Amino acid sequence: TYFVMELVEGRSLGSVLHAAGALPEARVTAIAGQLAAGLAAAHAAGIVHRDLKPDNVQLVDAAGSPDFVKILDFGIAKVASRATRLTRVGSVFGTPHYMSPEQSAGLPVDRRADIYALGVMMYELASGRVPFDAPNHSGILSQHLYKAPARLRDVAPAGHRISSGFEAIVLKCLTKKADGRYPTMEALAGDLALLSRGLAPAAEEELRTRSARYELPEDYFAHAAATPPS
Repeated sequence: TYFVMELVEGRSLGSVLHAAGALPEARVTAIAGQLAAGLAAAHAAGIVHRDLKPDNVQLVDAAGSPDFVKILDFGIAKVASRATRLTRVGSVFGTPHYMSPEQSAGLPVDRRADIYALGVMMYELASGRVPFDAPNHSGILSQHLYKAPARLRDVAPAGHRISSGFEAIVLKCLTKKADGRYPTMEALAGDLALLSRGLAPAAEEELRTRSARYELPEDYFAHAAATPPS
């Protein structure tokens, strides 16, 4: 028994980011749009990646673009099924810097966990730093649960312009409660397409109307089987 797999020759997005420090907003938008489209196809097949990060994205020269995206390493992907529960309450899988609040708390996850991770990646690609960091894993997971991210425009390197539309998309992805994020990758891809054409994404107006910032709502764990870490 054996697998026949595609040979992907390119550069990891992590190595590209490490060399550049941060990427221009237009390039991040183009890469994120491809990621959203690819993940939409995975989600349509009932697969949630659960471990999105720059090192699991490969950029190859294809289709006339040096930034043609390949999404790799579905090693801990969850296949949605009523017959099996690959993610049990209390189990935590993933890379801490990119884990959604519900994933950090060991709660069951759905496709919106990938939307959160993509938001973390966009934040990191545009600024050169992840939105949440700490000396240990528990500190990082706690920040995912309770801390609002610093404004992108405040942490981006000098000379890197961050538009209000781009920041609105990222912050909508990083909303603590899953219901406040994009409902699907297709919806996220649609906002990224608007931004790439110089138009205002839907997230920009929505976030203006939010009365609070992006802290965890008080009722988040009201019906959860797990409690947040102390």
